Amino acid sequence: MSEERFIAVGGNRLRILIEGAEGKPWITLLHGAATNLYLWDAQIAPLSPLFRILRIDVRGHGKSSAEVVAGSFEDLVADVIAVWDALGIRKSTVMGLSLGGMTGFGLAIHHPDRIERLIAADCRADSPDFFAKSWVSRLEVLKEKGVEGIAEVTVPMWLAQAAKEGRADILAGARDMIMTTSAPGYVSVATPLLTLDYKKDLGRIRCPTLLIVGSLDGPHPDEMRKMADLIPGAKYAVVENAGHLSCFDQPERFNAAVLDYLRSS
Repeated sequence: MSEERFIAVGGNRLRILIEGAEGKPWITLLHGAATNLYLWDAQIAPLSPLFRILRIDVRGHGKSSAEVVAGSFEDLVADVIAVWDALGIRKSTVMGLSLGGMTGFGLAIHHPDRIERLIAADCRADSPDFFAKSWVSRLEVLKEKGVEGIAEVTVPMWLAQAAKEGRADILAGARDMIMTTSAPGYVSVATPLLTLDYKKDLGRIRCPTLLIVGSLDGPHPDEMRKMADLIPGAKYAVVENAGHLSCFDQPERFNAAVLDYLRSS
C-alpha cells in the first residue's frame, strides 16, 4: 500500500510516495529527466521486504510543480535533503537513474553523512561539449514543439532495441512518463545538466557504491566503467540488452543485479 504526500520545498510542491516495510532502512528512488516516479514500479516488489521506500517526483515532473525552476544540481540535491528533513529521514540508501544518479553523486559528495549506499544507473558525472550541446538542442526542440517534440526525440534514443523488437508497452510507457513533464519542469532539469561537474569529486565518495548501466546505452557503459574506477571500492554491473532506462527496459535483469549487490554490500 503506497502513501502519497505533497511536501512544500523551495516554492514548489513535490509529490512523494512511501511504500515498503515499516521499520526497515530507507531507500530513496530518484528518476531521470522527463520521466516520473513510476519509472521504478518494477523495483517496488523486490525492494519492499528490505526497505521503507521513498519515491520523489522531481520539480515539474509527474505531479510535482515547478513554480521555481532549478538552476543547478545543488538545487536538486537540496530538494532531496528537504524532503528527508520533512519526513525525519536521517540516512537513506539512494538509487537513481540518469538525472537521479547524478543527483545521487551530489548527495554522496556533499552530504556524506546522509547517504548509506549509492546505486547510480545510466548516468555520467560531467558535461563535455557533446553532452551540453545535446541538451541545448533538446531545449530548442522544447521551445519549437513542446513536450510532444521531446517525446519524439527521446523515446527512440532511450529504447532503440525495444523499438526494433516492437515492444509497444515499453515504448508507450516511456512516452506516457515524458508527457507528464511540464515545460518548466524540463527546463528545471536541463539547465543543471549543462553545467554538471561532479566527475572531479567522485574520489570523495566513501559510501558503498554500485554503478549499473544498460549494455545498449550508447557511450554510458564505457563512461560508467571509468567512473567506477574513480570511486573507492565501487562495483560495476551491466544490464544486458537494456537501453538508457535500464530499470524499466529490462527490470528482471536490473533487479537481479541490484539485489545481488545489496546482499553483498
